[in-house]
Amino acid sequence: MSLERYYRLINSGIGKKLKEVLNSLIPGVVPEPVPVRVPVQRPGRQTGRP
Repeated sequence: MSLERYYRLINSGIGKKLKEVLNSLIPGVVPEPVPVRVPVQRPGRQTGRP
C-alpha cells in the first residue's frame, strides 16, 4: 500500500474510526500525520542580488 493511499484511508471517516479503535487498544500504533511547512520563494523577491 502506498503512503498516499494509507493517508487517504486514515483521513477518511471510516479510517478515523479505525484509527481511534486501534489507538485505544494499542496507544500510538497509528501515528497522526504531522503537517510540514515548506518555504515558498515568492516571485519578485530575489535574495543575494543588489
